[in-house]
Amino acid sequence: MKTYEKDDLLIIGAIKGLVSEGKEIEKILRKRMPDTAGLSISPSEMAGLREYIAADEPVVELFGHEIAYLELLMEFGKVRAPSPSYMVPVKVTKELGIPLIPLDMDDDEFADTYIRNVSGMDFVSHMMIEKKVSKKSFKVRDVEDFIMQWDAAINKNKGLMAVEREREEYMGKKLANLSKKGEMVAIVDFERMDGIIRSMVKYL
Repeated sequence: MKTYEKDDLLIIGAIKGLVSEGKEIEKILRKRMPDTAGLSISPSEMAGLREYIAADEPVVELFGHEIAYLELLMEFGKVRAPSPSYMVPVKVTKELGIPLIPLDMDDDEFADTYIRNVSGMDFVSHMMIEKKVSKKSFKVRDVEDFIMQWDAAINKNKGLMAVEREREEYMGKKLANLSKKGEMVAIVDFERMDGIIRSMVKYL
């Protein structure tokens, strides 16, 4: 986890899957009691998490590269899916009465972004990359290094990385606008944090 603070805005770059990240996020939310909170997922993903929680958290089906990611992440601590960095903010903000805002694109905006950047060959290439990454070994210094190496490997395709850059731009602009409306804590994916901040400062 890493943090960035400017005026009334605190951004938390959280590592997906680590249980310890969820615990730290909960401590921060309870201590700061912000006017609003933000989470780097889409509106439909947030609705899905709320339904998942309401259904007493049934077993989640994971795919090959998702399983590989969590297995590698276990070297650095206890893991869980769905990610505690998503689950905890949804649960805790509801308990505390803090509005939680989805920061990422909605499904239609994401689809348009994906279609504009990812060709048919890119799509096929990405499927192959996911299979290769699932079998890849990583030589890393720490968990942050692993996350950045994993992200570079899984988004090796230029079209996919262009999508991620547009997501960062979208979330950065949204955060810039939201940060002017009172104290806010935003939880974003560790690997997207720097790009989100670079985008955000352009709109402040």
